[in-house]
Amino acid sequence: MINNKELLTTINSYEDNISDHMDSDAAQTRADLLDYYLGESYGNERDGYSSVVTREVYQTVENIKADIAELFVADDETVRFEPEGVNDVDAAQQATDWIRYVFYRQNDGFSNIMDSLIDGLLQRQGVIKRWRAMEDSTSVHDFTDISQEAYALLEADPEVEITEFEELMDDVTEMITFSGKMLHTVTKSSTRVEVVPPEEFGIDRNATTIKEARYVRQRSQKSKSDLLEMGFKESKIDKASTSSGYNEYDSPERIARNFDTDDYDGDENQIANTYDLHEVYIRVDRDEDGFDELIKVCKIGNTVLDVEEVDEIPFEIWTPIRMPHKLTGLCPADAAAPIQKMKSTLWRNQLDNQYNLNNGRPVVVEGQVDLDSVMSSKPGAPYLVKHPSAISFPGQPSFGAHTNNMMGMADQMLEKDVGSTDNSISPDILNGNTAAGAVSQVLSKRQARIRLIAREYGEFLRKVFMGIYELEIAHAEDKAVFRLNDKFVEVDPRTWNARKDVTVLVGLGNGSKTEQLFHMQQTMQAQQTMVSAGGLGITVMPYQIVQLQEDMVRLYDKAAYGRYFTDPGKDFTGQQEGPSAEQQAMQAQQQAVMAQIEIEKEKIAIDRAELELKEQEFMLEVKKHEDENEFKVAELNLEARSERAVKIG
Repeated sequence: MINNKELLTTINSYEDNISDHMDSDAAQTRADLLDYYLGESYGNERDGYSSVVTREVYQTVENIKADIAELFVADDETVRFEPEGVNDVDAAQQATDWIRYVFYRQNDGFSNIMDSLIDGLLQRQGVIKRWRAMEDSTSVHDFTDISQEAYALLEADPEVEITEFEELMDDVTEMITFSGKMLHTVTKSSTRVEVVPPEEFGIDRNATTIKEARYVRQRSQKSKSDLLEMGFKESKIDKASTSSGYNEYDSPERIARNFDTDDYDGDENQIANTYDLHEVYIRVDRDEDGFDELIKVCKIGNTVLDVEEVDEIPFEIWTPIRMPHKLTGLCPADAAAPIQKMKSTLWRNQLDNQYNLNNGRPVVVEGQVDLDSVMSSKPGAPYLVKHPSAISFPGQPSFGAHTNNMMGMADQMLEKDVGSTDNSISPDILNGNTAAGAVSQVLSKRQARIRLIAREYGEFLRKVFMGIYELEIAHAEDKAVFRLNDKFVEVDPRTWNARKDVTVLVGLGNGSKTEQLFHMQQTMQAQQTMVSAGGLGITVMPYQIVQLQEDMVRLYDKAAYGRYFTDPGKDFTGQQEGPSAEQQAMQAQQQAVMAQIEIEKEKIAIDRAELELKEQEFMLEVKKHEDENEFKVAELNLEARSERAVKIG
């Protein structure tokens, strides 16, 4: 196991050879580009001559920034996680919504995008760091008449601090109770995202990717309070020196960026009580087993605060103009800077020439002219001479036309080399009858070049969002609830898949809002054509029509989601169809019931007929008995009259 002293030796050897050492040409170049952007003087100005500075670097960076930023900050839908299967659609959408929420709401997503974008366009590289931070949330609570046992539990709870209490005894029960106030502190982790200034970031000059780099370092100024909040031991902090001799105030980029403040003059009071913290990620065989481990080392000077083995390097970097086999390439400001200096020189010469034309340089005869009157530049002021020919003004050459031609050529070079121009659409195109010409103009070579830079930046954001996703899966402690489209949604990153497919929603074919609206209108016309041909519910579903209308509205008003249209649901086809399976089952059940009722009715009718038949039989029996009785009575009467036996019937 190598010790801290050997580890520091290895770190120092890397630090002297990183690609962006503050004494390197790269650091000075970035400082110079900042000066060009701010319109600072070049240092070759002369008293009495023009010192105008043109702003081509500023114009280039701002034009390209405006074109690219519109693609990424128009709304929050920067990336989308793609589902990995049919059953993963809802989970992918949930992951997309939550990671956007973490980036834009829990962190300042807009500023992170704009700052990293301008760092890349102006200083060759933009760097974003994402990590998991522990934060304390403290709340105040009152407790009243709690038992001794409950009070003991509060005292033993490491998250509770009792600030005041009162011990009371109940006169009846003679039990002791406690009342008072306490602080409840809960430590929660959250994903943090920030843009790292280029002068703070250093990497092994041989590295071609962040993931495989052998040495990466972030250097930042921290107070003692900052270090304690980061979890470092106070005893180690006190051993470190606040003056490491190698601090941020020495950085030429930092000096150039602080253009509106006094230059750092070495006053120790300006850096009192601050520490030069180095957060180093280095691959080294620490346990001497023959395999390198990725080690994170936090140090101040030669004092090591902490050493731990980590899984990844938490930085992502982008460069606008990629160079093969090199991590940091070039930026548009590199090409604009020499053109700015050229145009500044041409303007200075032109202004000096114009001044000489307006205030000609005279030839005077010594002793024949009053020099004070000659030196006066007041318009209409007379020259005092002793002889008319004692003063003359030789002709001054005017090269204004040549200068204008050269500056025009410089503008052409700027547009050709950088793709920066203020003319996005030709006036001739605007006279066309259709929008096709305008779209073609937008997708010109200049725009194609800018869109390629945008694609590089989009790939950079894809890696950032994937890193945030992996942090959420690895460190989420519980379910989270957040607001989405005026609804509260519950997510649990612990249940997500370790997906690797994330799409940046900005490609080379996606343009400004106007261009996107044009393509949406084309899509809407295609939908209408299909619907007219009978494709509703077959090739075009009603929910797709509503979704397109929602997207068109959200281009200009993201908050209008769901305000003007109602989602009919994916199962609604808009066509007259037969009853559903449930309806068919209900109908069959109803028919079975009706059939059973008919059967019961028939049974009742049969029973009724049987009753009627039995009633008729009964009546016949009654009639028979009545007839028999009548015969018997007649026989008896006849026998009585005849006094002999008689048989009737």
